[in-house]
Amino acid sequence: MHLLKVACGAMAAAIVGNASVAVADAVEDFYTGKRITVYIGSSAGGGTDLYGRTFGQFLGNVMPGKPTVIISNVPGANGLTLANQLQKVLPKDGTAIGTFDRNAAMHSVWRNPKAQFVAGDLNWIGSANIDASTCVTWHTSGIDTLEKFMTRPVVLGSTAVYHANALNTLFGAKLKQVTGYPGGNDVLLALERGEVEGRCNWSWSSIMATRAEWVRDKKINVIVQFADEKHPDLPNVPLVSELAKTDKERKILDLMLSSQVMARPFAAPPGVPADRVKALRAAFMAVAKDPGFVAASKAQQLEVEPVSGERIQEIVQRMTDTPKPILRELRDIALGPEASAALGDL
Repeated sequence: MHLLKVACGAMAAAIVGNASVAVADAVEDFYTGKRITVYIGSSAGGGTDLYGRTFGQFLGNVMPGKPTVIISNVPGANGLTLANQLQKVLPKDGTAIGTFDRNAAMHSVWRNPKAQFVAGDLNWIGSANIDASTCVTWHTSGIDTLEKFMTRPVVLGSTAVYHANALNTLFGAKLKQVTGYPGGNDVLLALERGEVEGRCNWSWSSIMATRAEWVRDKKINVIVQFADEKHPDLPNVPLVSELAKTDKERKILDLMLSSQVMARPFAAPPGVPADRVKALRAAFMAVAKDPGFVAASKAQQLEVEPVSGERIQEIVQRMTDTPKPILRELRDIALGPEASAALGDL
């Protein structure tokens, strides 16, 4: 009887092992000779673009079957255009991946009609970084402290309005936002030309990747950071949570800051076969450890602190499961009451 159990156990292990090999072979067979497109939900030159291109440069080396990888920019609606395409039109076979603004998932959760995708249905592949977002002002603006920023009118160039709206609604700031820019790089050009005085929703990793010389030459003042804890580079820049005086304000900020963990998210469309999703997630984490990727990231001053696709999927699910009254209040604050009301009920 003992020998029979041993034999059966060995047979079962062999069957499981063979099944795993078969799955791996199927993924490799699929990707051999194929082309993966990494779609970037912003214009060229910004942080999203740099992370997407650098990641894409090394993805083919670690994917089963060594597929060719190309890059395609799909700017528009601060990443929602691309997220919508992932849901509706891009291939659902594992040959399309998108990277876009971290707040796109929240727009889906609070039912922005422009977000025609379901965040929980996307197959989240991972995030390249956990980040701190900032509000900054141009050095000639005369706004160089948080007190001035919160009490004086400041004109901001914006592709995402959430953080400035939160400062206005929760804490009485007087920030005025100019929107309609196709990407973050366009806001920076406006800032440099003096068309606007500052920018919010600008990640520190993007600043260091695209405009490190502005920090070095003191062209910008970093006013406040949106993060759970202070970035090591910004020990003297206040956290937005330091403005909170009530539990309600802290809860709203906690929900808003959850997206900082998925600072540089990558996702595949819904419906991609599970074995290919698993392979993409494994490849994502492998790229993050690849010596060539690490060197390229350092050369471009890209901060890398990878987050697994499984963890991102859990974060998105928690957003989805947030009680509707809290989501509605966050939506009112982040978008403004009138814009939020125009979206209808959750």
